[in-house]
Amino acid sequence: MKQFLPRQLQGFMAAGGLATLFHWFVMAALIAAGLEPTLATASGSVSGAALNYGLQRRLAFRNAGPHRVTLWRYIGSCFVAWLCNLVFFFLLNNVLALSVPLSQVVTTALVAALNYIVYQRLVFHEQTR
Repeated sequence: MKQFLPRQLQGFMAAGGLATLFHWFVMAALIAAGLEPTLATASGSVSGAALNYGLQRRLAFRNAGPHRVTLWRYIGSCFVAWLCNLVFFFLLNNVLALSVPLSQVVTTALVAALNYIVYQRLVFHEQTR
């Protein structure tokens, strides 16, 4: 029986889904504690990124290079993703005046698509021997 999605994409979605839930949990907790939503999503995305690295290596990119290489690439990609998350959320929430939940869902979809391409091509690129 043929799989609907490739294993790597399934793993990426599972790992990213768990990391995203953690991001949103941290974000919601910080907003409930009184932190401004843009700062809360920035903090939540850092929390999700920390969890995501190990999950991506285990579930999606099993043949990635050594940690000493991929970890630094991942940190660089996280910085870019963090900035994208912050800019997209700010634009959607503050400029377009979308609600916090809708702004974060759209932001997450945009950043996830970007991350898959970056992870596959730059961060966890399989090493040729």
